[in-house]
Amino acid sequence: MDGEPIAAAESTTAATEGTALPPVHPNEKQGRAERGRRLRRRGRRVASLLFNLPLVVRFSGGLGATLRIVWELWRARGLGSVAGWATTAVAHSRFISPRRYAAWSKRRERPTPGAGSMLIVCSTLGVPASDVAAFLGLVQPPRSERVDLLVLVDASAATDMPAGVERLVMPELTLGAVVSLVQNRAKAYDFIALPAPGCVAAEDVVPPSVTNDDELFYGDEDRIDKTGKRRQPFFKPNLSPDLLMASDYFGCVIVPKMLVEALPPKFASDFHSLTLRLVEMARSSTHLDAILAHRFVSATNATMPDYLPMFLANRYGEQCGVQQVAGDPPWRCTFGNEAARVSVIVPTRDRLELLRECIEGLFATNHGNFEVIVLDNDSAAPETLAWFKEAEARWPSLRVVPAPGEFNWSRLNNLGIAHASGDAFVFLNNDTVPRSENWLARLADVALRPDVGAVGALLLYPSGRIQHAGVVIGEGRWTDHVYRGDYPNSADHVFVAPHLPRNVAAVTGACMAFSRQTLEKIADFDENYAVAGNDVEICVRALQHGLVNVYLPDVVLLHLESQTRGRRDPLPDVVRLEAFLAKHFPEDPFFNRHLASAPLYFTQRTAA
Repeated sequence: MDGEPIAAAESTTAATEGTALPPVHPNEKQGRAERGRRLRRRGRRVASLLFNLPLVVRFSGGLGATLRIVWELWRARGLGSVAGWATTAVAHSRFISPRRYAAWSKRRERPTPGAGSMLIVCSTLGVPASDVAAFLGLVQPPRSERVDLLVLVDASAATDMPAGVERLVMPELTLGAVVSLVQNRAKAYDFIALPAPGCVAAEDVVPPSVTNDDELFYGDEDRIDKTGKRRQPFFKPNLSPDLLMASDYFGCVIVPKMLVEALPPKFASDFHSLTLRLVEMARSSTHLDAILAHRFVSATNATMPDYLPMFLANRYGEQCGVQQVAGDPPWRCTFGNEAARVSVIVPTRDRLELLRECIEGLFATNHGNFEVIVLDNDSAAPETLAWFKEAEARWPSLRVVPAPGEFNWSRLNNLGIAHASGDAFVFLNNDTVPRSENWLARLADVALRPDVGAVGALLLYPSGRIQHAGVVIGEGRWTDHVYRGDYPNSADHVFVAPHLPRNVAAVTGACMAFSRQTLEKIADFDENYAVAGNDVEICVRALQHGLVNVYLPDVVLLHLESQTRGRRDPLPDVVRLEAFLAKHFPEDPFFNRHLASAPLYFTQRTAA
């Protein structure tokens, strides 16, 4: 440990559940076997990376950019971080390249159809007039005998359809008119499939294998050009309410007949509003592991969905609202908790140059109702002790609480909770530097929602690349920060873009918010886990209590990762995490299994 230990549990480890799990290494033989497995995995990864080195360089934007990224990641988290990032670059290439993606698609299993019948209703809504003919030329008849395809066009679209595809000319082609027509036809089918405007249905879409008549379905999508070449899939998470409020990520929905017939057409002013209303009506919303649509026209979030305010009011109460902001999307959902009192808890030991910048930035960027509790874990430097007195005099809402003894991140934060008076707690590393205005109120506003567990922020390296944009869990035992080393504005995503809020398996303890009511429900940090993994463990515990964890990209801080502790997590904590996740959380519902073998980020690099 270099310098003072802090709350730096970076999501790569977690804890066991009390004493329910066996000891980490009951004997040395097991320890040697574990180390051997790790070395073999590392060797296979290195061999693959050496073979695919040209792909890594191309992905990074050239040899110079590659070397800069490798240097920055190695300094922050060591060789393992570099290897993980490079593995992602290789994995990304098979999805971004039309040739590689086509080969991958041929190997993929085709969905098994259910016993019901389905009508796909595709339209030229959202397609520019100059591209309508090309769009209709991409329409292919369904492969399943249980599926019919209806294409709705306006009078100007005279293109003939292939055999097995019905075309209907609409005098007024609007989404409301489409919904009304679908309701008239729904009686003859068990399901209706509605691709979003600008999307053409995939030819192998089949009815779901379900018996529930109030379950909504959506699936993955990819892009298609005028020549019919497909590339760049969008592999989606399971239902993510916070992502859905910010973006209509469903793309294509499969709706049971009962929901179609009950849907009021007045809520179909735009497809995002239609999706929100269907989610509200459905008993559950299920992600299907299948490409349901090919996107011909890029999706946009330029206009707030008309139904969003009502969706928020119905779900969270009349105090909710929608703010217009500069960004993508150009709105932000609020939940009426901005005025809540926030307690910021910052463990530290010396390293005054870091702590001073963190605290000064905190007070400079926040003006609401908050207090700061600095937990002094045996600081000894005279300048640090002198600064503590100056800080308490300068900021009346700041207190320094003695926290002597061996470093234990969980114990320190639990001590901070005991001294705190806030409705929400923000646990903050002392090597962070705020870059957003009023970000404490933003964290508290979301954390105080009754359905929320932990809330995390977008953390950046000093270069502007991403250090944390949510934690993902892959293959039942691996955890990492999604998009580590990428830029927040990168393009060509095959997963959810980092500038969008979404629900995640976990967030890093470097900046993590909880409400008091949530911790009273799920309990405080487990003090059996002193150094690493505490953040993942408590986030998974929140999920086990039926809550969701939220990543907020509009709360931005710099993070000088591992400045106050070593780059490596203790091996016993790593092994505990793997055992814990294998038992309690083997799959990440907020990630996609096709990406889980390289759980970092999935974009084409662009300039900052």
